[in-house]
Amino acid sequence: MKKLMALVAGHWLLITAASAAMPMSGFYRTIDDASGNSRSIVRLYECGNYMCGRVVALFNDNGTAIEDTIVAPTRRAQRISGNPYVSGLDIIWGMSWDGARNEFRGGNIMDPQNGRVFSSRMWMENDTLRVRGQIGPVGRTQTWHPIATADLPTELRTLDVSTWTPTTR
Repeated sequence: MKKLMALVAGHWLLITAASAAMPMSGFYRTIDDASGNSRSIVRLYECGNYMCGRVVALFNDNGTAIEDTIVAPTRRAQRISGNPYVSGLDIIWGMSWDGARNEFRGGNIMDPQNGRVFSSRMWMENDTLRVRGQIGPVGRTQTWHPIATADLPTELRTLDVSTWTPTTR
């Protein structure tokens, strides 16, 4: 009987752990590598057993105000096939959690300016998200800053990511 109870308890813990939100899901502010200004807001979300990321807002050129959102997109990704809106574009997909390394890896990240796709990994460091895109050993790492839902524009606070399915180009 004790073995059965231990087995049931262990199974319950596995189910609970599997249904918990993936680490790092949420909203992040990205920074332009050249200017250091805020560039976009990306929503990391669960897509099946993976982590994905979608651009939900874009800042103006000097990074001081949001001028484009997924609710009312205006800017287009001109170098990507189909000329999609940037706000609403999936730029991260297929990231698997590696608990031993405490990071997501094995997925891809796309540069929305030119459509180039790189292998990727993500990890938390000093309360920021480090995102690395690379081809082989060569790549670059960006620092993304978490954003509290209360600090978002009203139209972004209630996005229903449960219906999102990543689209890759």
